[in-house]
Amino acid sequence: MKRTDPGCVSPPSPPACLLQMELVNYERVKEYCLKVLRKEGENFKALYRSGVAYYHLGYYHKALHYLNEARKQQPTDTNVILYIQLTEMKLRRSAQRQEEAL
Repeated sequence: MKRTDPGCVSPPSPPACLLQMELVNYERVKEYCLKVLRKEGENFKALYRSGVAYYHLGYYHKALHYLNEARKQQPTDTNVILYIQLTEMKLRRSAQRQEEAL
């Protein structure tokens, strides 16, 4: 892959480059990360980035799954912890809205 973004580091990582763009294409980030996970199921960065992508796409249960898998590998990573907290908050709000709608 050609290095097209000056913010990307060498060697270029497509998901990392995509996450640095001003308008992030989370669908593409998710696709790249899932490809990595098919080959390397325990890849921390791919797990974390998949969780972030799913979060921003609004798939909070899937986001939580990938983020929790990432946390198993690096339990003190502050970014993982932050996204887990954000995701759990979104899930709670969604459940409250569903209850209020009944």
